[in-house]
Amino acid sequence: MQEYEIFKFDDDINEKVVFVKSTEDLYYLQDDIFEDLSKTNGENFSILVDLFLRNGFSFNRFASLNYKGKEQCWTYIVNPREVSEEIKLKVRNYLKTHKELFNNSALTKSAINFVTTGII
Repeated sequence: MQEYEIFKFDDDINEKVVFVKSTEDLYYLQDDIFEDLSKTNGENFSILVDLFLRNGFSFNRFASLNYKGKEQCWTYIVNPREVSEEIKLKVRNYLKTHKELFNNSALTKSAINFVTTGII
């Protein structure tokens, strides 16, 4: 199983978003993400990463990976308020159809219930 899924958005400032499907540390995925995305984006690009299964609804749910070649990558936390509701909804809908991802997540039962039903 691939550790992440890439979502595309046409009408968003973040045209592509990487949703990490495991609780793996982002550091260990940086090279794989670069290899996948540098084919279409070149060597210098930024990408929004959603770490929901690891960090839940916390302030550090989203991060920006900024590449200047494979060897130079900076990571910044992105305030969830600056991320569109369309992105959050797409991730939520993806999780509703891939509930097995919750099995190895770091989420509480109430957070999982909220995502799947909208009720705590």
